[in-house]
Amino acid sequence: MDIFTFDFVPYKRNLTGHLGYPVGRQHYDPEIAAETYQDHIEQFQLCEEVGFDGISLNEHHGSPYGLDNSPNVFLAYIAHATQRIKLTMLGNLLPIHGHPLRVAEELAMLDTLTRGRLIAGFVRGIPREPLVYSVPIHETRTRFNEAIEVILGAWTQDLFTHDGPHYHYDSVDMWPRPYQQPHPPVWVGSISEESTRWIARNPALQIAVNFLPTPQVKRQLAIFREEAASVGRMIADADIIYGRHLFVAETQAEAERIARPHVEYYFQHLLHEINSAALGKLQKLNPEIDFDKIKPPFDYGTSNLDNLKERGLLLVGTPDRVFRDLMDQYNEVGGFGTLLAMIRMGAMPQDVLLRCIRLIGEELIPKLHAVSHPAADKNGVAPAPSTRVLVN
Repeated sequence: MDIFTFDFVPYKRNLTGHLGYPVGRQHYDPEIAAETYQDHIEQFQLCEEVGFDGISLNEHHGSPYGLDNSPNVFLAYIAHATQRIKLTMLGNLLPIHGHPLRVAEELAMLDTLTRGRLIAGFVRGIPREPLVYSVPIHETRTRFNEAIEVILGAWTQDLFTHDGPHYHYDSVDMWPRPYQQPHPPVWVGSISEESTRWIARNPALQIAVNFLPTPQVKRQLAIFREEAASVGRMIADADIIYGRHLFVAETQAEAERIARPHVEYYFQHLLHEINSAALGKLQKLNPEIDFDKIKPPFDYGTSNLDNLKERGLLLVGTPDRVFRDLMDQYNEVGGFGTLLAMIRMGAMPQDVLLRCIRLIGEELIPKLHAVSHPAADKNGVAPAPSTRVLVN
């Protein structure tokens, strides 16, 4: 099993009491922002040193929740500061990018500059992202699906022509082409059943699951495998990327004590207060929107370490305990090939984060790398991994 660190690049100062939407530039300090980026460079260099397989960033706009407005730009910088580690974004928010061809070109450049270290990742984004760029929210799904069609076509066709409802191109000869042929691996984030089925029907795409309790992920991945089998696609563990918040320390009590305030600031303040205010504004501008279709997958405002742990959304404890809990989830959902570990939460101090990463490298990563993935059967279902862990 591979392990990637997944990071939102949150502003490193705690802004409790000042959050909403918008937050306001009076709370922005350019030096704190510069330190935030530098802390992440140090973090990713250590991840490479201790054995992580990859770095994953996402894209957010207009809040201290995430300063990574352009994962492509930041990953280009990170590529220069590292040597071998895989680089991915999860991902480019395709509905708000005016030209998906430009995204295809940038990723081809990054793949070539790094000689094939890139994994391309795409997401529709949370509802407040279209609000920033004034993109009609009812168009985000069709824009997203068409944008992926454009990107894959531009990467693989000799001369690319496309005439769709949102994008139009004629005889495009794209230079440079991706270093990896026919193109880099493509990860696509999904929560809804509709998008899960759509990804399953396209063998060029791998699914990334996140922000759902374990029983819901189990159902989602059963749908994914079922839909893939209906079109003759064989699903392997490598086709599934599994996201979880994760924190380790020397003892269970220490891990929970250290992580608790950072988990609660991240969920109850950065996520809940900003998103709730943004969704309120979005509803006023679009009264016809069905709120059930845009609301968060669970209530961030009441989330804490205990109920997140109970629902499987947070793995916290000693490395051994976290590994056993993770393997329980692996067996429950039917397997996955990559763990997307969200370690930095909110304004977590740099020294706390780096100690956690070192311990992951020393005690957790060797166990994850020892988990092998048997081939799927004709129905897209894999047997249990070779390293099977039972909780005492």
